[in-house]
Amino acid sequence: MSIDPLDLCLNIGRAHASLNLKLQEELGAFHGLNYEDFTLLHALLCAEGGRMAMTELSRTLGLPMSALVRKMVLLEKTGLAERTAGAIEDNRRHATIRPSGKKLMQAAVTTVEAICADTVKSLAPQSLPQINATLLAFCHDDTPKV
Repeated sequence: MSIDPLDLCLNIGRAHASLNLKLQEELGAFHGLNYEDFTLLHALLCAEGGRMAMTELSRTLGLPMSALVRKMVLLEKTGLAERTAGAIEDNRRHATIRPSGKKLMQAAVTTVEAICADTVKSLAPQSLPQINATLLAFCHDDTPKV
């Protein structure tokens, strides 16, 4: 069985949009977060010491630096995260999750885990590693563009 690459990519986009909508609704209703803020805070929550260089965070989230800075300004205003200076030998700016952000994320992660578990329940459990590997390959495609 052959599938058209365009159809595959459009279906991936539709699946992402559907999941994003579910997550937006639940995160907003129960935690006052949108999905993009959740992904940013989750990246910081998982980072060593709750801290990540802004350039690395920008690449991780697939955001231009200007968009990341705008998001960080809003998260700083709500006390969930902050921008900090690097060590003396590291002059890069860093993003850090604050204690209130960690507390909020503990509850939000529980909500998102439940939604994600419900989303994948119709898939064969043995297929999940291959699906995950395929999606990660899309994320890390380093092939030269011609």
